[in-house]
Amino acid sequence: MKIDNNYIIKDLNRQYKGLGSFISGDRVVLSKINTAVKPEIYQLKEQMATIGYHIYSPEWKNEIFETAAALGSDMETAVGMAQGDFMFGIMATVQAMVNDENAEEFDSDFNGLHKWKLYIGNIVAMSNEIAVNDMKMYWNVLKDELAKRLGNQDICYIKIYAANDGDGKFVTGECRINDHRIDSLSEMIEDMARTWKNKNFASHKQFFILKQDKETLKEYPYNNTDIYDAVEKSLMLYEKVMNDGKEALYFDVLKEFLGDSSLAQDIYNFIPEICAEFAIEDMKFSEKVQMNYRGNIRTFYKSQLAAYYPMRTGFAWVLGKNSLKNTQRVFESLLKSSASFNAINNALNDGSKLENLILTDMLFNVSDDYVLR
Repeated sequence: MKIDNNYIIKDLNRQYKGLGSFISGDRVVLSKINTAVKPEIYQLKEQMATIGYHIYSPEWKNEIFETAAALGSDMETAVGMAQGDFMFGIMATVQAMVNDENAEEFDSDFNGLHKWKLYIGNIVAMSNEIAVNDMKMYWNVLKDELAKRLGNQDICYIKIYAANDGDGKFVTGECRINDHRIDSLSEMIEDMARTWKNKNFASHKQFFILKQDKETLKEYPYNNTDIYDAVEKSLMLYEKVMNDGKEALYFDVLKEFLGDSSLAQDIYNFIPEICAEFAIEDMKFSEKVQMNYRGNIRTFYKSQLAAYYPMRTGFAWVLGKNSLKNTQRVFESLLKSSASFNAINNALNDGSKLENLILTDMLFNVSDDYVLR
C-alpha cells in the first residue's frame, strides 16, 4: 500500500461522507459546511507521520492551518493517528463554528469594541494519566491575556499544546494565535504542564476559535495572499532603488507603487524589524510595538495588527522563493536599517551578553492619514 497525499485525501473523503465530501484536485470539499481541506505530507517515516492541513472557506478572509504529528507501530497507524488528531481537534472546532454550536460571547478592545463568538474545542489527550475534568481549563487561564491580543480579524484561532514526559527532562507548552507562537502565553501553558504528576509521556492539544460579529468587524482590504504579494513586490522595488543608490526615496516610491499609504507604512516600518527577528533567532523580541499615532504614543500587540504576522510569513516566503536577484544583499541592507538590530549590536559591542538583553518595544512614527487596522 502506497501512503502519499492521495492516500490522505481519499481517507479524509471517506471519513467525511456525512458532510457531503468529494475530492476536487488536491483537496477534499465538505459541501454541507462550505469548507475544503488540503492535506500536505511533511514527513513520513516507518513509525511517524507529520501532516499539514490547510482549511479554506469562501466565508473566511484567510485559511486556518494546522500541523498534526503522530507516532504509531507502523506508518499506516501513524498516519491514522495524525488524521484522528486533525479531525477531533481543529476540524471538530471548525465544525462547531460553522454550525454555531455551544458558542459563548466574548469581548475585546482594539481601537474600539469587538464582539466575538467563542467556540471551545476538544482537549485531545495522549495518555489518560492527566484527567480532563474541565474543557475550559486552558481558556480560563488565558482568556484575559488573549483578549489583549485580539485585533480586528474576522476569525481568530488559538492552539494550545502542553506536554510532559513524566521524568522532568522534557516539559513544554505552546500557545499560538493564528499559527504564530506567543512566547509569554506559551510559558503559562508550560507552567501548567510542570504541575502534572504523570509517570509516562502525556500531552494535551486544544483549539479555540473566535468569530467576530459582523456589527463590530471593520473589513480589512487584503487577505494574507495579498500581503505576501505586496511584500514580494516591495522587496523587489527595494532592491531596485538600492541598486540605484536611491534608498532615501524608497518610501515615497513604495507609497505610490502600492497606492495605499497605510500598507506602505506597515511594510516600511515592519520589514526591517522582521529581518532582525530572522537574523537573531535566539533573541526573544517584544510582542508589542508602539506607534506615534496622531500625536499620541499607543502600544499594540503584534498579533492585533492585521499586517504584522502575515508580513513575517510573506517575508519568509520571498526568501525561500528566491525572487530577488541578490537576496543576501537585500537582507543585509534592510537589517542595517532595523532599530532592533542596531540596539542589540550596540549592546553587544558594549560587552552585554545576548541572553541578558531585554528589548524595549519598537516605536514607529506614522502619518496622520495612517489607518490603524
